[in-house]
Amino acid sequence: MSPTVGTAWHHELAGGLRKRPLQERSRAMIQRILDTAAELVEEVGYEAVVGSPTLLLDKSGISRGSFYAFFETPERVLDELSYQRIQQSAVAFEEALRSRPGDRWIEIVDAVIDFYTAEHRIPLIRELWVRQNLTHRVRQLDHQAIDDFAAVVLAEFRRHTPLFGSLTQLQCRVAMHAVERLFQLAFTDDPDGDPATIAEVRRMLADYFAGYSGE
Repeated sequence: MSPTVGTAWHHELAGGLRKRPLQERSRAMIQRILDTAAELVEEVGYEAVVGSPTLLLDKSGISRGSFYAFFETPERVLDELSYQRIQQSAVAFEEALRSRPGDRWIEIVDAVIDFYTAEHRIPLIRELWVRQNLTHRVRQLDHQAIDDFAAVVLAEFRRHTPLFGSLTQLQCRVAMHAVERLFQLAFTDDPDGDPATIAEVRRMLADYFAGYSGE
């Protein structure tokens, strides 16, 4: 995890695990459960997975005892799956903004839009995030991650000081939480994202930050 991204919520039991796996064999088993859960979520949907422990056990080939040693329920498996996805996204988001070409501030907006578009085209993201199949626990983690995204955005805009010298963390948080919800709207009925809605999100974000540019 990059040091720029917040670390308060980044620990092994923040997701859905009951305990930390100590052996490589246990780690491999947990990964098999998570991979199987991801496949099932895409194939049959969230509700089918959380509603039938047998479905996950049968497809993964994991014994009931081994499963419950690390997860209380299938829902906790999806919590862990979501948590790991959040961690991956946090790292990828920072890399996307840091590696953007050029040096114009509007390219920060373009990088945010491109990142969210690519993320939401992933079937797992649509089933869990767009359809709001997240537990309260994961929603809290997700909100903290979005705040981390805002910190990355702020750091990138601060590279354009004095233009954005007065831009604050709160203003970036507002922008990123708005983007999160609007992308859910853009992908509600279109697995590729509604182009008109995405274009409006970009325009809104560009206008929002332009208002703090001092230009």
